[in-house]
Amino acid sequence: MAVVTDRERRRHARVMMTAQPMMADGEQIATVYVGKDVTAMYNGLEKATYSLTGLAVLALIVAAAIGHMLAGEAIVPLVEAYEKQRQFAADASHELRTPLSVVMASADLLDNDPSITSPFLKQVIGDVRDEVKKMTKLVSDLLFVARSDNQALKAKLSKVDLAAAADQTIRLMQPLADKKNISLIREGEESLTAKLDEQKMKQLLLILVDNAVKYTTEGGKVTVRVLSPAAGKIRLEVEDTGIGISEEDKAKIFDRFFRVDKARSREMGGNGLGLAIAQEIVTLHGGNINVESELGKGTKFIVTLKG
Repeated sequence: MAVVTDRERRRHARVMMTAQPMMADGEQIATVYVGKDVTAMYNGLEKATYSLTGLAVLALIVAAAIGHMLAGEAIVPLVEAYEKQRQFAADASHELRTPLSVVMASADLLDNDPSITSPFLKQVIGDVRDEVKKMTKLVSDLLFVARSDNQALKAKLSKVDLAAAADQTIRLMQPLADKKNISLIREGEESLTAKLDEQKMKQLLLILVDNAVKYTTEGGKVTVRVLSPAAGKIRLEVEDTGIGISEEDKAKIFDRFFRVDKARSREMGGNGLGLAIAQEIVTLHGGNINVESELGKGTKFIVTLKG
């Protein structure tokens, strides 16, 4: 059985035909063809198919629109909650800076008061000063992150000697390195000037060198390199011989509040925001920061900036 289109007489006419052979003495002597015009039925099925396809497409569009609307309504409370939390972090960090400054000033006055001679009280005052310093750093980091989320960070560009900034950072970190008998070494250019945000570059250097010293064992080495590998490019490297970072943790080290060695980070006062802030600073300058590390052999942070 077949559907045949009569193209000569009626272009869109369709006929359903069947054939039956006529036999005589075991031989086929003729073939009888019987046909029925099914054009109307065929056209009806064709129209029904188009209609159903159109309805299906329309239903998908309507379903997608409703789903988008419902999803938007569902996510509004989450967005509002996130915005409130971010604003609270910014406000709280800003408001905490003043009382912390007052407490630090009071601790300094007590520490310099000649009437306080008790070793116990001196120790208590010293502990208070140390804890206030940690809190002040945490508050400053939280405020930096909050401003970054609000896109309020701006780079105040000026001519900065990155090599001189690296030398200054090494001088600041030398006492901490001496306590662990760590060698702080400076290599590369003696002077390298570029248009950068001076304060943020110093903060970046301090974060990377401080991180290297913290995670380097006694008797180790931390090397800071300021290089100019090509015209218009600046390369800053901070390499240590510390505990290293596993392959699994490499992808997470720039996440906020992530710490490779949580126990050691708490002991040293780390809050897990340092490298996240370092990445924000580098991104603000249109650069890149990468890490090369091997467990037990050390870590190297590589910052590439435009000169």
